[in-house]
Amino acid sequence: MYDIDYKIPLVDLEKIRAPHYQIPLDEQSPLFNEPMVNLKHYDLPFLSWHAITDGSNAPYGKPIQGSRQEGWLRKTIAEKLQRANQRLHPYGAELLILDAYRSIKCQKGLWTYFYERGRSEIVNASEEDLRQYALGYVRDPRKFDPYDGRTFPIHITGSSIDVVLRSRETGKWLNMGSEFEAIIEISATDYFERQLLQGLIADDDERLWNRRLLDWALRSEDFLNDPILFWHYDWGNQIWIKVKKAIFGEAPEKAWYGHIGPPAWTVEEAQLLVKDSKLQ
Repeated sequence: MYDIDYKIPLVDLEKIRAPHYQIPLDEQSPLFNEPMVNLKHYDLPFLSWHAITDGSNAPYGKPIQGSRQEGWLRKTIAEKLQRANQRLHPYGAELLILDAYRSIKCQKGLWTYFYERGRSEIVNASEEDLRQYALGYVRDPRKFDPYDGRTFPIHITGSSIDVVLRSRETGKWLNMGSEFEAIIEISATDYFERQLLQGLIADDDERLWNRRLLDWALRSEDFLNDPILFWHYDWGNQIWIKVKKAIFGEAPEKAWYGHIGPPAWTVEEAQLLVKDSKLQ
């Protein structure tokens, strides 16, 4: 479908599910304290999925407390993504980043959403039942310690993204095979590669090729995907180290991106906050 010689590598999900929290941080790395940049200054389309106000951000249907309209990432990450995005232009496609840096306040908002959803779905749920339910969707932020890498939700490093592809001409999302934020079997990145090997889909299936195109472009800049979720990519953080070791057998011993505090709110974001508060 696309003129690229590329297939998504098949991975052992058991290795991928191994925890990444114990991977140490390299505080001596020149990138450890690298600042973040606002994505509006780069050729990187951004839509803050957790901050959408019209109810179209399934499964939430509302803004998540602590979410922000603007996207921020470490400077090197933004530069890498911009180059990867340019590789997509000849194919009429571009990245659409749906989540970038996520503050601990937003992480708590997500935790609360899933915790309460669990309460509505599980009869006579215990606190542990609710905790395990929420853990199926998001990292528990309640014991977050900015000085302890074992407690970091990965988006708080400014080096993780959630991303899909869209048409450069129409802005319409390309068919990636499953809905964003739907944590189900079909969301595994190599799902359609396995379907192809089993003869269950044709070799020109657009879902297969759109995932290949996304992975091909981002791997050109050394981003690695969390194979459980086709939309999640990292570089230089603990998950990146874990995935690199699982796929290639070796990786740096330490990650260079750890926790970074949130940037100041922009004037535009502050104005939106005031507007939203008046509407409530």
